[in-house]
Amino acid sequence: MTSQRTSPQVDETLLAAIRDSVVLHGVRRTTANDIAERAGMSRMTFYRRMGSVENAVLAALTQEFRSYTASVHQGSPAGTGRQQLVHFAVESVRVFATSELLASIAERDPEFLIPYVTDRFGASQQLILDDLHTMLDAGIADGSIEAGNGTPTALLLAVQGVALSSRVLLKMGTFDDTLTELGKMLERYLTPSSPKATVLA
Repeated sequence: MTSQRTSPQVDETLLAAIRDSVVLHGVRRTTANDIAERAGMSRMTFYRRMGSVENAVLAALTQEFRSYTASVHQGSPAGTGRQQLVHFAVESVRVFATSELLASIAERDPEFLIPYVTDRFGASQQLILDDLHTMLDAGIADGSIEAGNGTPTALLLAVQGVALSSRVLLKMGTFDDTLTELGKMLERYLTPSSPKATVLA
């Protein structure tokens, strides 16, 4: 979510160890010792690689977002730019609702996520925002999308809001219905009001 002081060569073993520790213990009870032991390295090596446990958790979250969004893109059907963007938005919420990592944080340490809702965007959100920019450009190019300067951020907030509420929606039994409505809302929002779409500045 926020930027991490990590090497680009942070390996999958370390990220998997961080993820497993947070899923099992939550953020507050995850320690450098536990992560290092799971990753088969010393605590000093862990600190050199990650800087802190918080950085480690954020790196794992960013990796989770990157992996999940890639899987959504791979399953994207052929169609207009608008159809692909709506599919990406709806299915991203669906796959993130299955994330054990996010579920553990939301259940045990929801305050960990608050700064990225009320104060700033982090690396994970920027990852989604970059994808939205790319898909909006494609939809504008094929005439299926009308968008303004604030459209990417508005889309991110809409998707984020439903994703963060997914546990509540699942408990209520309205998750799938809400995703259907989200898709309808985005279709109407992005459909050009005139034959020529507005180009993002």
